[in-house]
Amino acid sequence: MPRTTVRVLITALATGLLAATPLPAAAQVPDRPSPAHLTTGSRPCDPATPTQVRVSPTLRATLTDPDGDRVSAQFEVSWLPEGSGTPSRLRLETSAKSSGSEFSWTVPDTVPEGVASWRVRAKDAEGYGPWSDSAQQGRCLYAKDVHPPAAPQVTSPDLPLDGTDPVDALGRYASFTFASSSPDVTAYTYRFAYGKQVTLRPEEPGQPVTVRLTPPEPGTVALEVQAFDAAGNSSVPTHHTIRVASAAGPVARWKLDEPAGSPRAEEAAGGPYAWAERGVTFGADAPTGTSLTSAATVDGSYGAGLRAETTPAQPSGTFAVSAWVRPDDLGRAMTAVSQTGFLTASDFTLATTTGEDGTPAFTFTLPDGEGAATRVTGGTPVAGEWAHLTGVHDPVAGTARLYVDGALAATGEAAVPDRKSNGYVQIGRELESDGRHWTGAWQGDLADVQVWDRLVLPEEIAKLGHRTPQRTGYWPMETVRTEDSTTDTPDTEGRQSLILSGDAHLNTADPLTGAGSISLDGDGDHLDSDGHQIDTDRSYTVTGQVRLREWAPDGTMALLSQGGDEADAFTLRYQGDQMLWEAVFAHDDTADPETTVLTAMSSGGSPQTFAVQYDQKAGEVRLFADGLLVDSAPYAAADAWDAYRALQVGRDSAGRGGAHHLDGDVDEVRTYAGVLSPDEIRALGRS
Repeated sequence: MPRTTVRVLITALATGLLAATPLPAAAQVPDRPSPAHLTTGSRPCDPATPTQVRVSPTLRATLTDPDGDRVSAQFEVSWLPEGSGTPSRLRLETSAKSSGSEFSWTVPDTVPEGVASWRVRAKDAEGYGPWSDSAQQGRCLYAKDVHPPAAPQVTSPDLPLDGTDPVDALGRYASFTFASSSPDVTAYTYRFAYGKQVTLRPEEPGQPVTVRLTPPEPGTVALEVQAFDAAGNSSVPTHHTIRVASAAGPVARWKLDEPAGSPRAEEAAGGPYAWAERGVTFGADAPTGTSLTSAATVDGSYGAGLRAETTPAQPSGTFAVSAWVRPDDLGRAMTAVSQTGFLTASDFTLATTTGEDGTPAFTFTLPDGEGAATRVTGGTPVAGEWAHLTGVHDPVAGTARLYVDGALAATGEAAVPDRKSNGYVQIGRELESDGRHWTGAWQGDLADVQVWDRLVLPEEIAKLGHRTPQRTGYWPMETVRTEDSTTDTPDTEGRQSLILSGDAHLNTADPLTGAGSISLDGDGDHLDSDGHQIDTDRSYTVTGQVRLREWAPDGTMALLSQGGDEADAFTLRYQGDQMLWEAVFAHDDTADPETTVLTAMSSGGSPQTFAVQYDQKAGEVRLFADGLLVDSAPYAAADAWDAYRALQVGRDSAGRGGAHHLDGDVDEVRTYAGVLSPDEIRALGRS
């Protein structure tokens, strides 16, 4: 091959190789920081409105490099000193980190108060990248303010502040205005005594705020108010006291406790009578566990009810209404109390209703702006059973609330039109909007109708709806007596005794409580009442003390039970294989019923106090140990049944001859018709 040809080939190969091999790219400086990755303190960078701070802020930036090189950050803060036209600036450069890291700098306190701006840029081996404010991005701004605003002034045209005489303020709204002289105030906070703190914001900085409040309780109530600026500086608190009188009574009350044959019901304060028109009789039994002595019965016929020619409630204002009700018919809507509207829906109603599936419920109804009604629904009526209903309208909160037996059952929004009412109170019925026809005739009993022109507080409602459980038996087991070969331990009020069987005997040497308790040996010993003790298909509470003879005995031993032919409606028993106490509630009187079981730990041979409870209204069973609730479960009214046999102490399964006899001591057995409160049970647990 000629030399020239070889030279050309080598040149061509070299040229091809050079063309196929790319040159290394030139190194680049770091990226411009994105404003989205800059923060002043915990707030995003804002180039338009200064971020308000009350301490020197920490500036943060996330920086990147296109080559993935390590970078450092250079922060710069600028400000205009007071009286100078030349900006001052301060810079800081950090150590290097990996690309994509966050960098931070806390501005030193040498930077004075006022408005300052800041920017940042990244640096690598090639040099500095662009500043964050390049490309017309703008610098981040902040304003440091360490001066608290002036304390707010508090005024009220409705209530005297720091007065000496109690005022009728409980449950009544009063207007309060909070105003600070500082022009940069952006928020006020207030709270009563040590209650929840609430924040209010004026429409513009420096403006006052006005709020409607009601004191939370009677007595001397402290009100604390503070002002805040945008930086978070708070003023010195302003304190005032309000002397709040005890809760005002109802503006109308008809107990409906007149004697049989009376033509009318007296108003408790001497106001207008409630005239019994048709289908009304007096003298029915009052709800037990209350101070009431009797009730009225309405027969459900058309137009039956009572009329009181008074208008105690303005539906657009603050008011509450309550009544004891015992419905006999749950298949239709029935009105317990209403106030007649004028060619509109009633001013209010307390009633029962039925859902689309036929399920009954209680309701509290108010008119709305469309000529219709706003209804809140809750609770479960039981035919033949008393319930206490309270409806509360809170126009400031914009709510209607329904309470059943003292507990909140339902809350809903309410926007009642602002109009004056002249309607009359109707008890046991409601007038239709045509003003001519009656509807919702009540069938059942009614008692103690009350109306207030204020909010009734939840704790007041709880007392109104409370029925003191009726103690139906109490056996302290301090003594025994024998007559005609029968030994028993007496009830404190001379009711049914508990009869001792087997070798059951009085233990005065080492009693559980007081001077004595009853000892059982587990071999057939037990006690039972003279007859049926508890209506187990209604609310009840049963309590008793026990001390097992051994620390961890084997087998099953019952402390309390009451049964039918095949099953026990309830039994409280010890399970040795688990070292647990269990309360067992049968769903029917069959040989193998479904059950609901609650459990509690055993304390071995140490004394324990137990309470077994069925709450019909709540649809729940509960087990307490030594005064504390340890277990609970749903238990529907349909599952409850009345066990007709006697109360058993120290065994269960009485309908089948008795079983699970207790080896130990028993004491302080009590039975109640009704539901003891947790506080009442706690007190028994300490006895």
